[in-house]
Amino acid sequence: MLDGLDAVAWGELSHAYGSAHDTPGLLRQAGSEDSEIASAAISELHGSVFHQGTVYPATVAAVPFLAELAADAPHRRDGFVWMLGMLADDRHAYGADSGQVRAAVTRQLEPLVALLDDADPEVREAAAYATAKAGVTADPLWRRWAVEDHPAARATLALALGEVDSAAAETVLGDAALHGDPQVRVAAAVALLRAGLDWPAGTIPALVAAIDDGAALTWAWARGGEWSEEIVVVPSIPLAVTVVEHMLRSGNPSTHKAGLWALTARCDARRSAPSMFVPLVGPLLNDPDPGVRGSVMDVLRQAGAAARQFADAVADVAGRFPDTAGEQGFTVEYRSIETLQRLGDPRWVEPVCAAAAQGHRFRFMPGAVRFTPEVLAAVQSRMRTHPACAEVLAGMVGHWGTDAAALVPDLLAAMPHAALQIAETLLRLGHDDHAAVPYWRTRALETGDLQAALAVWRLTRDTDVVLDALRAILAGDARPPSASMPVIDELGDALAPLMSVAAAHLTGKANRVRPQRDKQVLAARVVTAVAGPEGVLPTVEAVLVGGDTPARHAADFIADLAHASPAAVVHLQPHLRDRLDDRWSRLSAARALARLGVPTADLAEPLSRGITDYGGRLALAIILEMRAVETIPALEELLGHDERSGVGSFADDLVWADELLQEHVKDTIARLRSM
Repeated sequence: MLDGLDAVAWGELSHAYGSAHDTPGLLRQAGSEDSEIASAAISELHGSVFHQGTVYPATVAAVPFLAELAADAPHRRDGFVWMLGMLADDRHAYGADSGQVRAAVTRQLEPLVALLDDADPEVREAAAYATAKAGVTADPLWRRWAVEDHPAARATLALALGEVDSAAAETVLGDAALHGDPQVRVAAAVALLRAGLDWPAGTIPALVAAIDDGAALTWAWARGGEWSEEIVVVPSIPLAVTVVEHMLRSGNPSTHKAGLWALTARCDARRSAPSMFVPLVGPLLNDPDPGVRGSVMDVLRQAGAAARQFADAVADVAGRFPDTAGEQGFTVEYRSIETLQRLGDPRWVEPVCAAAAQGHRFRFMPGAVRFTPEVLAAVQSRMRTHPACAEVLAGMVGHWGTDAAALVPDLLAAMPHAALQIAETLLRLGHDDHAAVPYWRTRALETGDLQAALAVWRLTRDTDVVLDALRAILAGDARPPSASMPVIDELGDALAPLMSVAAAHLTGKANRVRPQRDKQVLAARVVTAVAGPEGVLPTVEAVLVGGDTPARHAADFIADLAHASPAAVVHLQPHLRDRLDDRWSRLSAARALARLGVPTADLAEPLSRGITDYGGRLALAIILEMRAVETIPALEELLGHDERSGVGSFADDLVWADELLQEHVKDTIARLRSM
């Protein structure tokens, strides 16, 4: 076994951790008679040649030896077969070498087909998957189907037949979905669904009964976080609603939870889903199983505006938050508070303040608190009657922007009770106030916070605090700001003491480390404010070409220069155009090009793509700034389709983020039309 292993130049190949010189040793250990040695080696192989789905040149070379181990290893042969199948499955294997890896697995098709008749049913189960992914014809699968009696192996054969020979398999799969063992019923139903074939009458109750019995899709075949997503996300709306109704009427709490999870996946995928699916959870709000009740609250926490119909029930649960705020993890009460916050329902304020008064410390998702006049009034009332609550409330409203203007007097009045938190909130709101200066000054000196330093400078004209913050960033370990800081330009000659430390970053080449590239752009701003842009542009150009978020900062800087010195940066137009294909910098590049005279009509496409890149609101603000009315058709198209935009920064906020984006898009269209 493993003949020819040493003939491979492993040291010249790479895997996830560099040189693959250790791969032959791991392959030998994977075939060890000692099960512990074999298990450890298999785990290391997964981590190196198949690291979190990524494949490498060493993976290509390892495939023939993995196939040998699948046939002859003393232990875990089924694991090798599953691994080979996943290496050939584009849902599991990624990377520049994935095509070569799939081809290598296909060359092992003959020994994999032989494993369809292996004595070990677990190997046969894996072999049906691996052969289907490696390009098997239908005949070997049909021959095995005729004699296979092991439920798990028969289930994966059903999935393989549905993939390889769906037209011929329709009748067989339909019968299996109705009358097979529970695992076979699940697999056959999913196989029909994937093939675009109708479920025969009676499939849904048979499928749900199988789920009640604990049947599930084998994980390698699944397409989603949980296999049950597919049976609700893929079918037509009437069919999916019926599936969910049957799952939620089941007597099995596990089936309830699977149905609730799948329902959430449908809502995450389709804008039309919440109005039809969220009402179905109502009967389970008072389910006797606490785990089911928690899953219902998870649905509502992620459901967007459709959760409002159950706001009273959510508020009842939220009222118990002071009793559980000290517990570890995300309790059902915590989730209900967050749901009210996202809905803009003020009934979260009282329990949160009560929990804080008891000494509990907790954090909610950044930006979860939605502004509404009702929430503003509740926060104001609580801060006026209980100023000590300002410490917990102030941190929740820092993203409100101009909507928080009416709250600023209350924040200032509460300074004696929560000065540090309120000063931070005022900074986030962009509200300059002398009462916060001591705290901003300390923050700037201790952390190099440039935003805080500039706020102090705006109020006091003290340039030293800005110089100290910039020095901490450019010559120390302080992090550069995440946003561009054009206000630095206003300091002009006052930045002269930093010329030498800033010039050290202007090498004409882009640093390989991303935060260092951010510092290079910041250094370019400093030098330009004092001496003009001529000497900094080679470095700025290099950072722009390097892409990613530093390129965004470089493009922002070029856009600022385009106002005052367009001739100095006009030669960078080709590089700016290249950045229009980079999701991290396309918006800033488009703005820079517009300021250099490129018509907004020529930039409508990248501006429109930028809306769904990584948040939405930045693109809409730039579109308004540029008065890019040419984007209106794309904005209307974004509103017109049923697919979610996918702008959420967290898996749990996809619906909320998409609904908020739709609101902002509608507002942007209205404002563009009025220009």
